[in-house]
This record gives sequence, structure tokens and C-alpha cells, in this order.
Amino acid sequence: MKIAVTNIGRTFGRQTRAYAEYRVFSSLARFSHVVLDATVCLRSPDVKGRSVVCRVSVTVEGGTRLQVTARGRHPYDAINRAADLIGDALRTQVHP
Repeated sequence: MKIAVTNIGRTFGRQTRAYAEYRVFSSLARFSHVVLDATVCLRSPDVKGRSVVCRVSVTVEGGTRLQVTARGRHPYDAINRAADLIGDALRTQVHP
């Protein structure tokens, strides 16, 4: 399973990038037999007071692509929400 974290390090720093990798990996680990790759993208708010947005896209065997988007008050909040959502989406996909 390959996890790519894009644009996080430039905007949010290495610690946030490492946390995103860890958190998404921990949500996907139990599905490693079907997950081919995952991409995590974090976007800072354009306007002060707006939410941070985290998008996680996952490709599973057979080429099916799942994507979730979550918002949070801060980067870690958005990452946690997206990781939970992608785990739920995979559970539904793999074990209907």
C-alpha cells in the first residue's frame, strides 16, 4: 500500500505531514489486502476563520476509487475526520 501526502509539508510543516501519513495508514491498515494506494491532500482556509479541508482518495483492487472530504478547526482535526470517514467508506465497500 502506497500513501502519498501532497502539499502538506509546504504549508503545514513536516510534523503535520507525518501525522497525516500515520493517521491515514492506521485507518487503512486493516484493509491493506485490498488498498492499492492512497492520497492525502490538506488545504488551508482561504479566509481567516474558515475550516481546514482534508481530502483522502483511495484506490482499491479492481480500480474502484473512494474519496472523502472533511473539514476541521485545525489541520489535525480535519485529518482525523477524513481518516475516520475513509475507514468507514472502506468498511462498507469491503464488507457490505
